[in-house]
Amino acid sequence: MTYTYFCKKGGVGKTTITGEHAAYLAKQGKKVLIVSVDDQNSIFEMFGCSDKVFDREDNYFEHYIAKACRLEDVLIPIRENIYAVKTLNTDMLSKKLTLERFFEKQFTEMVQDLAGRFDFVFFDLPPSSNRTSELILDYVDTVILVVQLNKLGVNGFYNTLQYFVDTGLDLNKIRYVLPNGFSKQKSVPAVALEELTALVEEYLDNAQILPCVPEKASIQSLQTKGVSTFDDDIKNLTPYEKLQKKAIWEMLSEFYKIIV
Repeated sequence: MTYTYFCKKGGVGKTTITGEHAAYLAKQGKKVLIVSVDDQNSIFEMFGCSDKVFDREDNYFEHYIAKACRLEDVLIPIRENIYAVKTLNTDMLSKKLTLERFFEKQFTEMVQDLAGRFDFVFFDLPPSSNRTSELILDYVDTVILVVQLNKLGVNGFYNTLQYFVDTGLDLNKIRYVLPNGFSKQKSVPAVALEELTALVEEYLDNAQILPCVPEKASIQSLQTKGVSTFDDDIKNLTPYEKLQKKAIWEMLSEFYKIIV
């Protein structure tokens, strides 16, 4: 199965939710790959593996697509059962895909090859418009649209739908909508959720709205220590952080069970 968490607005938590979903599946013994199609490669940071992005200069996704190296060379282990692939320059990759049709065919074949070697593959995409994102959004089995629960987040929902229409992508690929940043103490998220629910019903016939993810400060505090919610090693966490981790683990586990 292939997935991407996507939105045309940045900072909504796509990478965070992607990494946690991968960790959840790996915990069940599944072999998982995360392809970072964003040259910030922030997926490595959330697992405390940023140093692995720079330890070699000949093992980027682009090298694999150009057949300059083997798959084994580009796979970077970041947890048990989880591997990641880093990207060098998304803009240059997209330019090459736009100008060279043969390279586009080669790119698609390589993506298919990756998917055939793992139980689950996640593509971590940037919010920008580019040919690389279009090809991957057209290829993946499922798109989960992440929406931050505020006015700008709802605008990001609109922009994402327009992007799909403008580029000829299938809106039915958006099977789930994930509201992110809910808080019972604030009125803005509740209003945004009500508006989002109405918009999903109007524009996405086949999409399911997932349970809201609460404000992500607690998850981010774990990530600053390079700890995933599903990690077993918690010796560097404070007692409060351990309680936070347990609560997040329970919430995300129920959430990920819904996505198929």
